[in-house]
Amino acid sequence: MKIICVSHWRFPSEKTMAPYMMRVLEGFAREGIEVELWAPRRQNSPEFAQTDPFDYHLIERNFTIKKLPVIDLMPYSAGKFGFLLMLGSFIVSVFFRMLFTQGRKDTVFYFFDMRDAFTAHWLSDKIFCEIHMYYRSSVDFINRRGFRRMRGIIAATKPLQADIMRDYAVPQEKILYAPCGVNFERFGIDTSQAEARATLGLPQNGKIILYVGHLFPVKGVDVLFDVHTLLAPDETIYFVGGTDHDLENFRHKWSDAGSPKNIVIVGRKSHQEIPLWLRAADILSIPNTAKEAAGAIESSPSKLIEYMASGRPIVASDVLGITDVMDGTMGYLVEPDNAVAIADAVHTIVSSPEEARARALRARTAAKGLGWDARAQKVKAFIESKSRGAEV
Repeated sequence: MKIICVSHWRFPSEKTMAPYMMRVLEGFAREGIEVELWAPRRQNSPEFAQTDPFDYHLIERNFTIKKLPVIDLMPYSAGKFGFLLMLGSFIVSVFFRMLFTQGRKDTVFYFFDMRDAFTAHWLSDKIFCEIHMYYRSSVDFINRRGFRRMRGIIAATKPLQADIMRDYAVPQEKILYAPCGVNFERFGIDTSQAEARATLGLPQNGKIILYVGHLFPVKGVDVLFDVHTLLAPDETIYFVGGTDHDLENFRHKWSDAGSPKNIVIVGRKSHQEIPLWLRAADILSIPNTAKEAAGAIESSPSKLIEYMASGRPIVASDVLGITDVMDGTMGYLVEPDNAVAIADAVHTIVSSPEEARARALRARTAAKGLGWDARAQKVKAFIESKSRGAEV
């Protein structure tokens, strides 16, 4: 079997989805599958212009990336027009590229976005799509058409699986539930807190509440920011991650708040460093909002599973996207969009360290069963079962 993944994303990228997709493909290749990634030949940001995506995202070089021509005005027109022009020209390139791949009857096409698959059904009926979110909008016909014609769908969360079945009348047997995975060898390290802090140049004293990820409002970071007014003098919130634009806005927010000393905006750090940051922390936060579906039910948080693998106590919003993976015995689930609830959980962890360690250990044990290789085996078996009898 050969899997061709098609995605309009930039590789490498500061966005979470790019390394996620590459890890999925890495897992397929480890299962002995021939894998290709088709991506647009886009101008990347200066930070990544000369950067190899395999090296930057720490991905095994066991599959190939083919760049397809597109009309790329996004560096000059970053708005909706530039994106739609790039996306439309990419879909056309995919169509013509697929024309030359019809000779192999064992080829499967794998998408992460329904829009990328817009013309794929005309040339193949071995089409699969992994869904982390979908777009209910004026172009919802793309979803209706896509869900109807897909050979199989991989849903990242159970709530998302249920929504697809309800909204688009997709039968359950056509959808595989497969949550995100984790590289446990990388994130399940036993580096001591003191050693991790020394390596990162962090103070040895004081409690560190850590958030790693994007600074989008849907991630609940504004609520976590507000927690700083409720902390003890030796407790500090560290934010690691964010795009240049979001970092600039977040630093303005920090300045407008009086530049509080118990908030540290670190910025982006390399993938190699993140496991050390997790081990350096006392408490890890994932404050997803419940106000938007992308934060409440659609996201299968690979970040959460990496948190779980680290063995540090976790404070997380009590939303379906979180409880899909972690229950209250593994961490501290709090009311979403509530800074007081987060602060209360932090104080509970500090005052009851033995219970916090017990929950963190349960989370770590659960994360061991969520490896990328096991996920790849599960998805591979699903693809094979749904591809029997299909013609290309």
